[in-house]
Amino acid sequence: MNRREFLMRLQQALSGMPEEERRRAMEYYENYFDEAGPENEAEVLAELGAPEKAAADILREFRDLETTSAASDETKSRRTFSEEAPRSAAERFRRMDRGQKALTVLLLAAAIVCIVPACAGLIGGIGGVMIAIISIIAAAFLCVPVLMIAAFGCTIGFGIAALRYVWIDPPTALLFLGLAMLSAGCGVLLARLTVCLFRTVFPNLINSVVGWFRKIVQRS
Repeated sequence: MNRREFLMRLQQALSGMPEEERRRAMEYYENYFDEAGPENEAEVLAELGAPEKAAADILREFRDLETTSAASDETKSRRTFSEEAPRSAAERFRRMDRGQKALTVLLLAAAIVCIVPACAGLIGGIGGVMIAIISIIAAAFLCVPVLMIAAFGCTIGFGIAALRYVWIDPPTALLFLGLAMLSAGCGVLLARLTVCLFRTVFPNLINSVVGWFRKIVQRS
């Protein structure tokens, strides 16, 4: 095998490479033979070995370089995008003319002026509704102790009336005494109900209402 045959077989083995890369590889080996001279052609051929082996080495190095280059380009692209993306809005604003900038600022100011009072009104309205509901619940629960006080007041009044009529009209006295006992029984039941309401039911109900409105405010 001589120089010409080596280069022909090498060129055939590198047919899968791009034209530019194959041309550079062929120039390298041609220059290598030229620098060695015709008198050292046999030594160069022995040193290089089979042209297919040299082609395999060249193709492997080419694929490694291509993979490294592609990975580097992808990393650079990602870095560039991550660095430039956050600046895109500011960059667009900077490139606007004065009229566009003034219009943008005016629209933002108008949005703030409209949104802030609306949010404040919404929060105030929710707070007002919550206070109203709590007040209604409190009023409803206050009716129980008021009725309890009224029942004990009736007990005292009926008892006094019974004592007044005990010597004048005993049947009437017995009627007032029965009413006094009935009022006392109702007062005791209402007292127990009042204790239960203000110790258990009322605090749990208030906590439930407050938690419900808190969830509404957080979602809004």
